[in-house]
Amino acid sequence: MVQVLDGAPQRMPTGTTSAVSVKLRRLVCSSWIGMAIVLSLPSAASAREPDGEFEIPAQLHLQDALRLFREHGLDLILAEAAVEGARGDALLASAAPNPAFSGGVGRSFACAGIPGCSDLAWNVGISDQSAIFDSLSGKRGLRMNVANIALEVARKGEADARRTLEGMLRQAYLSSVAARQALATQKEAQETLGRVADLNRARYQHGSISEVEVLKVETEKLTADQDVERAEQDLYTAKAQLAFLLGARGRVPVFEVDAQLPGYLVPSVLQGASVDSLLDLARKQRPDLAGARLGRERAEASVRSSQRLRFPDIEMSAGVSGQGTYSNAINPPTFSFGLTLTPPIFNRFEGEIVKAKADLVAQKAQLAKTEAQVLNDVQTAFTQFKSARGRVERAERELLEHANRTRDLVQLQYQKGAASLLEYLDAQRILISTKLDYESDLSDYWQAVVLIGQAVGVEMSP
Repeated sequence: MVQVLDGAPQRMPTGTTSAVSVKLRRLVCSSWIGMAIVLSLPSAASAREPDGEFEIPAQLHLQDALRLFREHGLDLILAEAAVEGARGDALLASAAPNPAFSGGVGRSFACAGIPGCSDLAWNVGISDQSAIFDSLSGKRGLRMNVANIALEVARKGEADARRTLEGMLRQAYLSSVAARQALATQKEAQETLGRVADLNRARYQHGSISEVEVLKVETEKLTADQDVERAEQDLYTAKAQLAFLLGARGRVPVFEVDAQLPGYLVPSVLQGASVDSLLDLARKQRPDLAGARLGRERAEASVRSSQRLRFPDIEMSAGVSGQGTYSNAINPPTFSFGLTLTPPIFNRFEGEIVKAKADLVAQKAQLAKTEAQVLNDVQTAFTQFKSARGRVERAERELLEHANRTRDLVQLQYQKGAASLLEYLDAQRILISTKLDYESDLSDYWQAVVLIGQAVGVEMSP
């Protein structure tokens, strides 16, 4: 190997390389030791992985469902993984370029056979890989700012996913409870018609009524059997959806939810509430709106970062080279410093700048869309809440009492022979329909409460 020193090729005598070789071996060893230390440092916390099968309690309450969802919900794990990915991007953006070490040793043929002439040529160098000027120019700081804002956007996204998914879970749980309560009401009607059918068959055998009346009751009983089977299917479907949101795998486990929906009451947050007051609360609490604002801020920082790329990269380097050993140096060690400039002549980073500006336009549009979505969510949820509240209050104040009293009076008259079977069946049918409508309205009411909680970003549970 020919080493150019002082503008001329030089050769060093053989047999004089031991000291430099030892130094080079020490340099290589120290480099490997440094790399091993870096690789042995604790790694960043990894994203939570999905669990295997887990047990759902035989009696599942709403708080149990929320706890299981937070521990095993697959959609929530996906949102947490997105945050970890953004955290990794922030770590990448904050990392400075590693210094580059170089070294070489060779043999010169310029002094073959010349006594006292060493044929060993060597050089050692180090470069900062533009790390210093990367920080001084502000490029690294801008990258870190963009990545850190993106990390906050991801965290807001996780919070918004939690808001949305937990709201869906509450709604699924309420649907399961409503389905179980509807099944109980249908079974109550089935049992009542069964007793009436037995009574009518006995009366028919004694000649008190005609066969037509027996067939009418049995037809109603068969219809009630059909309604019970449909209610059982609805309950199974609701529980399957609930188990899926909890993250259960495989077949739907056997569990029971609460037997009845919570009684009617107005949460303190909604007492005297209006669309404007709820909208003000949503603008402060909604994580997706905060994330959209941060997204616009990130895009603005990204534009500045892409424009700063046009600042030339400047790489600093230093080196030392020589020919011969320390005790017999033909050319003594020579120190050198250098700068490498990479001006943006051909690549002016126009693509990066155009892309960043387009992203800024998209983020501004996304913010406007999110603000409109918040307004729509609040208005829709509050309208549903007012409608369901009016229906529930009317049912509790008048409908249920009138339907129960009508059925009881007609049943008493029918037992005494003062009312016809058709009148009794109509009263029974109206009572069951009124109960089912009330349970549905009560379910709609609590669903609307949950929707308002989702719309404003505040937890509202029955």
